[in-house]
Amino acid sequence: MRSSILYAVIVLLSLMTSAGAMALEMTCEAGKRMAVFGDQNTDNMIELHWDGDAYQMQRVPTTTGANRFEHRGSGLVWISIPAKAMLLDRKLGAPVANECRTGAMQRQRR
Repeated sequence: MRSSILYAVIVLLSLMTSAGAMALEMTCEAGKRMAVFGDQNTDNMIELHWDGDAYQMQRVPTTTGANRFEHRGSGLVWISIPAKAMLLDRKLGAPVANECRTGAMQRQRR
């Protein structure tokens, strides 16, 4: 009973957070697209919309300064640096989307 109440609270909080957050639209190699809700620089959790699904990604500390978020159930790992981002599948040990950039990041590259 307690775990179901805790789960409901977490879901409600995450919905409130993502509903008020601006979407960061990104385009990756091969035209793959995704949206990130939340502030990757300050939030402990972001919501990643990818391939028709939404993932609540939990921040994982790094020593490099990169922003790293993981979704344990799916094995997805989001890594973001100022120039680009990538989505990895830890279970497969392979990248899912690489060279992901916002429109502003793409303009800065030129």
